[in-house]
Amino acid sequence: MGGGEMDEPLRFTGNWFIDAGILGFVNLMEEVYGWDLKELQRRLREDPEKVYYGYFSFAYFYKLSGSKKRDLRIKALQTIEQSTKHDKELLEKVWWNLIVEAFKDKWITWKLGKMHEKEILDKKEKLRPEYNDEKYRELIRRREEALNKLKECESYIQSILGKRKKFFEREEHKFTLENLESLEDIILQCHEKSNDCLRLIEEALKIHRELKGYLESLWESIRVNHGVPADKSRFFRIPVDSSFYKNYLFFNYSKGILEQLEDMWSLIEGNAEYSEYLSKIDKTLSKFLPSDSEFPNISYTPLRVAPLLKLLPHLFIYLLNFLNAFTFVPSVGYVFFYSGDLEFTYYVNKRLETFVEQASKEDNKNINLFKITWQAVIDILVEYKSKWALENMYLVQYRKVQQQDLIGVEYIGIPKLHASILLDDTIRDALNTSIGIGDSWKWLLEEFLKQKPLYPLVQMHLWFVIKTGSTANSRTLLYALAVDAKLKEQAKSRLIFKPVFESPDRVVQDVREFYERMNLARLNISRALGEEGKRYIHPLFSALKKHNRNAFMNILLKALTQAKEKETVKYLTSYLINRILLNDSAWEDFALALLVGLIGGGLYAGSGGESSED
Repeated sequence: MGGGEMDEPLRFTGNWFIDAGILGFVNLMEEVYGWDLKELQRRLREDPEKVYYGYFSFAYFYKLSGSKKRDLRIKALQTIEQSTKHDKELLEKVWWNLIVEAFKDKWITWKLGKMHEKEILDKKEKLRPEYNDEKYRELIRRREEALNKLKECESYIQSILGKRKKFFEREEHKFTLENLESLEDIILQCHEKSNDCLRLIEEALKIHRELKGYLESLWESIRVNHGVPADKSRFFRIPVDSSFYKNYLFFNYSKGILEQLEDMWSLIEGNAEYSEYLSKIDKTLSKFLPSDSEFPNISYTPLRVAPLLKLLPHLFIYLLNFLNAFTFVPSVGYVFFYSGDLEFTYYVNKRLETFVEQASKEDNKNINLFKITWQAVIDILVEYKSKWALENMYLVQYRKVQQQDLIGVEYIGIPKLHASILLDDTIRDALNTSIGIGDSWKWLLEEFLKQKPLYPLVQMHLWFVIKTGSTANSRTLLYALAVDAKLKEQAKSRLIFKPVFESPDRVVQDVREFYERMNLARLNISRALGEEGKRYIHPLFSALKKHNRNAFMNILLKALTQAKEKETVKYLTSYLINRILLNDSAWEDFALALLVGLIGGGLYAGSGGESSED
């Protein structure tokens, strides 16, 4: 995984919010067409023009339409695949033949939903541009008059609809489109003898059906004619909306269908000169960025898009798909896992989505986001061996979009040192365990990734083992102490010297070496003191809780004077001096490892035998 990404048409840039858009683009194409990353890369290699101008333009608007018409998706695939048109001609074919069809129901519903003539007029009582059609106005007025005649039938309508709602205020009706549709369904099934109210209802519904038929014919005509007169552009506006890109290009309510098409064309083309919106990088392109006024040095260094477009011609397409990168997690919000590798990020987010779906089916309302995310990371890491992809990892989440802004944004990163340790199969497997602490359980890997110290958890767990008489897993506990010791060592070196990042191999080698030393000490202390060692557990625990290194040393050195095996005593004395007495940063980790041996660390012995500590 990741090895051949440089040869692929789609690859990450290293900028996480642009890369989120790239993943969102991949997710969109998979959602609409069922193509995975591999298939999309193939199509981009073979015919990128069809992908961007044809397949993408339909997929993006199809999703915005909320349509679930599977036959329309099949039609789109066939139409675009068989088309010989290019660039703008291909986009126009998709626009008038497919996108218009996708929005038919939404457009008609929007126009039908205007229940009073005053809703479609401006302050001067002239038609507003988005309702600029005289016959439409006439039908709206006639339907309104017919509905107003139903005032004397209000109680009858309430009874057949089963609603207590008041349908009239003074002489004006308060019917909604939903009310009319419910009435129509009931009247169609009604076998009641006709009366004055039924006749009045049927008259109103007849005009309503006439209005609906007129709108359907208008919408069909623009699909067939591939265009509209300029003065009707706002009337036929594609009804798209976005709480994220509220006023951005074709989302803007002032744009008619012709302007929306031109917006889409300029966006796909990467025409930064077309609009101020497309000329710069700020909050209009990504809500994770500040606006011009919020950039402190904007007057000196305006961030323009043109240089980026030379490297990334389809930048605007990716930024439009930013939100498609996020997975919804109940009770948490929207989450996106990011690493520097597209393929690795793609598979982790797919696995994360699977875990969320499984948890939702189990009615698990308290999903542990951190745990399922890192389960997904580890699964893909083990499955695809994409080790180098963990160089830079982030978990980005937000609660909701409100007034064109993201609410509750959080970033969770993982340092390179932690990532390098996570890459090692043996260490990761050892930490991928939950240990009991009182009435709760702690997942060591989660605590490690949250950059919390592991020593206190091991100490509390051992106390839990002492009280309950249970058995400790020495391998897990010693690796946790070895990792904790290495992190403390690194923290101390950063205070003295400038930060120098060790190679992943060096870090892992040190953790394993620490583990081996601890494990040998565990075995030797058990052998040296035997059952007699149990009586030293509480005094040693007390010394550690008080952070009293001298007391800990004195207790053990005194105990070792009674031991008979000289080589074992020699090793332990050397361990006490080198790993505890002379180790200011992590002496407690090495000390607690000895208690693991005295308490009883399970059957796992690791590498046995004795060796010199020097």
